[in-house]
Amino acid sequence: MENHNKPKELLAFGRVLRELRKENQMTQDQLSLFSRVDRSYISELENGEKAPSLLTIISLTKALHISLAAFFKRFEDEMKL
Repeated sequence: MENHNKPKELLAFGRVLRELRKENQMTQDQLSLFSRVDRSYISELENGEKAPSLLTIISLTKALHISLAAFFKRFEDEMKL
């Protein structure tokens, strides 16, 4: 699926997730291990192909050492771009 067909919210979420993962110097495999979220699903999230559940977001933010509030602030900022 091309980016112009994907909801901007999913694309913004994916960009923030990828940025945080890289800031934490993690591969998708490492994030998968620490969050217990499948690596292929992380890839789909980063590419704006899937919408995560709240429980998935909580697992990812814990693994990335960021609070939900801080994560959603970054998401909100990304949505303004």
